[in-house]
Amino acid sequence: MADILIFGMKMPTDEPLRLVLNPNGQLFVDHGVTFTEYEAVELPEHGDLIDRDAFRAENEYYLNREFINPKYEDTLDDLLKDAPVVIPSNKEESE
Repeated sequence: MADILIFGMKMPTDEPLRLVLNPNGQLFVDHGVTFTEYEAVELPEHGDLIDRDAFRAENEYYLNREFINPKYEDTLDDLLKDAPVVIPSNKEESE
């Protein structure tokens, strides 16, 4: 299943909006009297997307070390598994 990302648009909080999306990625939002134009792109199939800057800030200690002991090889994988997800995966789950 594909997802669409809309650049620069905040979620409406007061009323539903009428959206017009052209196949070329132009998105127009009907405000009743005026239209606002945004750019929309289709996201390719992807796994969970995380905030890389927040992840690095929260785990700086672990990311800037060289571990000699092999028992710590999975540390980065463990940290990534616990990273907060910004956009969930859109991959079809395989059985």
